[in-house]
Formats: sequence, structure tokens, C-alpha cells
Amino acid sequence: MRSTFTTAAVGLVLTAALVPTAAADDVVAPASPEVTATLQPYLDGYKIAGAIGVIADRTGKVHYKNLLGYADVEAKRPISENNVFWIASMTKMFAGASVLTLVDEGKLSLDDPVTKYIPQLSKWMVVEEKDESHVLLRPLARPVTIRHLLSHTSGLAGSSEVQQATGGDSLPLKARALSSVTGPLLWQPGEKYAYGTQSTNVAARVVEVVSGVPYEQFLQTRFFDPLGMKDTTFWPSEAQVARLAGAYGPNKQKTGFARGGIFFLNKPLDDRARRFPEAGGGLFSTTHDVLRYGLVLANDGELDGKRYLSRAAIAELQKEQTGKTKVNYSLGYHLRNGMYGHDGAYGTDLSVNPKTGMVAVFMVQCTGGDQWAARDAFLKTATNVFKR
Repeated sequence: MRSTFTTAAVGLVLTAALVPTAAADDVVAPASPEVTATLQPYLDGYKIAGAIGVIADRTGKVHYKNLLGYADVEAKRPISENNVFWIASMTKMFAGASVLTLVDEGKLSLDDPVTKYIPQLSKWMVVEEKDESHVLLRPLARPVTIRHLLSHTSGLAGSSEVQQATGGDSLPLKARALSSVTGPLLWQPGEKYAYGTQSTNVAARVVEVVSGVPYEQFLQTRFFDPLGMKDTTFWPSEAQVARLAGAYGPNKQKTGFARGGIFFLNKPLDDRARRFPEAGGGLFSTTHDVLRYGLVLANDGELDGKRYLSRAAIAELQKEQTGKTKVNYSLGYHLRNGMYGHDGAYGTDLSVNPKTGMVAVFMVQCTGGDQWAARDAFLKTATNVFKR
């Protein structure tokens, strides 16, 4: 299998440019030999089954694009731009962007108490002491703000008790936000950083309250439709599910691949009656769509003559927001090596360098734990290639 796999990987590295923006041309984007050399050991070692790596600039021109390996190992179906990926925590970027859109419109402030919009959360308490025989709760020393929610410094646990019991997307955002009072804050707001999805979902509920429309509708009308992100959704259709890239890791013997699945979300994925938006990790998307959003970030919030976020909002997204904990995290965006964006549980990643204008997209579905090393190796190589 390794011989066939490597041959397929090498043979799949040329394809057309992704985004026909006004500044882009129709020249075929070549594969980067350096990216191929960087990722090939992960393919040969059965660590990742397939990956797409795109290196573009802020004009939308794709300089290099590598398509390596398989979307379906068993069927020997090569990975392609047509594949849909679970982008998981990359979903958090849109929560941050949605809140800042409303900040731009003067409808809320990042330092507003969450209780201004969801008064029922005034019942939040903080764990002071806890052991097997008792839990001592204290009142909040300060309000939980929207900034706290988006920067994971609210004190909320990573996921709510109801999510742990029923899945990440089993209840509407309103019910999920209100249920957070049953699990007390683990520390006082602003004192520590703890990554998770619960606080992002509460922030998304604030977006619903302030905008007066369902969160999914807000994303659709403010971002997905105007940007042409036609495959980005919380509910992939049957046809889109058929295009999902398979999730793989090495088998126990490390002699081949073992196929996994999508955890955290309930099935079937197209069930709009019993599944609800998971603002911290529920979106599915494609290489094309992720790149489109990356171009917004690379162009200070504007693309193709339409402004999505003000320059002040973009500056907030590029700034570390975790207070005295000093974690390299913003408002739904990671900060890494001069770049900002976000990654997902199975290794998908968008990273934008605001100084050089590089937009790097990495699409993979890896269950074995090697996705972070592969992603970091790709970004290091992409940065070096882009400099030239």
C-alpha cells in the first residue's frame, strides 16, 4: 500500500488556483516541492492519510497548492478541493467575528457584563473549595464579560454538563447558555485561561439576543452568503456528507490506517430538527471557503469592496486577550509566530500573517494525534516558501 500511496501523493500535486478574486489570475498554481517533502513522511508513516496545503497572498493569488494522499483510503479516492471537512474549533473564529461586527455597529461592548443580555446568568457562582464531601461556592468578584467568554477566561468549564451528557449540539443555544448556571465557574472571571466550547456558545447566544436573529442566520447573511462560502454549514447535506474526507490515524501496528469518525456531534449530521449550532466546534467547510474567509482577515476586514469588520475590530483579533494569564489567544483566534487564525480538532487550520499578507490553509482529518506536528511543519515550510 505504501508504494501506491506515495505514487498517488506525488501525482496529485498540480491543480488550478482556488479563488477567482478581482486581483487573482487564472494561472495554474503549482505544488510546492518543499511542502511535499515536508508532509510526505507523515503520509508514508500512516500518520495522515491526505492533506491539502494552500499558500496564497492577500490579493487572492494562490502561489502554491499541494493535494497529497487520499480522502478515502479504502476506496483509494484521492483528496480533492471538492472534499468537505469538519473544521471543529475553527468555528470559534466566526463567534469572535460576529461579536465584533455588533461592536462595530455600536450594539454592544466587549466589556459588557454577559448578564446585560442574559439576566438569568446572574445566578452564576464560583467554586471556592471542593472535595469529595462538599463544594463551597462564592459570589463572583467581578462580572463575566463578553471579552472573558471569547478569550476563554470566563471561569466556565470547557463544556457544559448538558453537553457532556447529550452531545455538543443537542440543545438550542438559549438552553445551552442557561444550563451553564448548573455547573459553577471554576475560578473568578479573568483569573485563568481554560480552552473549551461552553463560553463560545454563551457568546453566540448573546449574538442572537442582540441581533434578534438565530445565530446560524447571522453567520449566513453576514459572512457565508456574501463571501460565497457555499459549503460552510452546521448541517452538511446528504450530498455534502458524501464528500466528507475520511478521518484516519495509524492502526495499532502502525502498518496502515485506521478509520475514525466525527465525535462530539450527534448524527445524522443533516438533522436540523434535533441538532443545533455548536458555536465552538460545529462547522463543516471546504478549502475554498476557508481561504475566502482568510482573505478577509488578510485584508483588514475587507474583501472585494465589502467591509466585514472594521480595522479596529481586526486589531482586537490580532491582540492577546487573556489578561494576566498571557496565553497566546485572542477573541476566538489563536496567535502563533506572528500569525492569527484558528485550528480544528482533526488538524484543519487557517493562519494569516498580517505583515507579509500570507494566507495559509491546511486541510486534513487526522485522528491519531499527529495533526499538530504536521500542521506546524506545513506552516514553517509555508512561511519559508512565501518569503521567496
